[in-house]
Amino acid sequence: MYKRNSLRSLALLIAVSLHAGTVNADQLQTELYKDTKFALGVGAAIVRFDTNIKVTDKQTGRKTYLDLEGNLDLPEVSAVTTLYGVYQFKPKHRLGFSFFSVNRESEIFNIDKTFEDVRVVGQASFTDTTNFYRLDYGYNLFKDTHTKIDFMAGVYGLDLKYVFKAEGSVTEDGVTTPGSVEDVSDVFAPLPLIGLNFGFRITDSWDFANKLAFITGSYEDLSATVFQASIHALYRLNQNIGVVMGLTYFDADIIIESSSKQRDISYGYDGAYIGMHYYLELIKLILLLVISCNMLNY
Repeated sequence: MYKRNSLRSLALLIAVSLHAGTVNADQLQTELYKDTKFALGVGAAIVRFDTNIKVTDKQTGRKTYLDLEGNLDLPEVSAVTTLYGVYQFKPKHRLGFSFFSVNRESEIFNIDKTFEDVRVVGQASFTDTTNFYRLDYGYNLFKDTHTKIDFMAGVYGLDLKYVFKAEGSVTEDGVTTPGSVEDVSDVFAPLPLIGLNFGFRITDSWDFANKLAFITGSYEDLSATVFQASIHALYRLNQNIGVVMGLTYFDADIIIESSSKQRDISYGYDGAYIGMHYYLELIKLILLLVISCNMLNY
């Protein structure tokens, strides 16, 4: 039963994804220029991070500087995954979403460092769990047979969580005791997003695109300014499947306020990514998701 159901699901999945592999060039070009279309994609990226934190004590004015990849040995280069999708519901209108998650951790032995107002001699660990969510609306400003320019507006969600733990000999306010210390920064902020997306069609199979996005705003005790840019090439294998390759850049300046401290976080990354697009009609998209869930259950 296991093999039979799995093979049946796999066959259906392949049939849905690879449909129209024998269409001619004229038919393929017509399908590619359809205005009403779903696109769902998954990708992987190799990303280089640069993260710095400045903590200011509001009472004393004392400042502590941390380089997370340097002082705390967080991995500078990591592999991450992304999920994204687009729904072109009218010729000039579309909705898009993306999700990108970062999970890094480090463990340091024989440490002797001062973090904020606390000196730790012993061992420490640090984890960075950051999720990025984006939901945007796009309006087509210009389009011809080879060029497309879209305006974007939406919401960018920053979900940041830093956890620092240390144990050993802890010195705080001049008093040294054996023990442990834990500091957690956990915030979520929805921020307004605006941007432009430039698309260029080179051939029936090759597209190039450049995306620029700017995010700024504040939410409760957090304020942030974010700039994001990407450039990628998309190759269409057939009317339903495309492969995307590109470069991305991200830079965020974040301020987190509390009653006693201000944390200034500089969070940046750049890297290369590759992914797979699926262009599907609504019924095919639903069927693909159902089949995928069925395969996971087995």
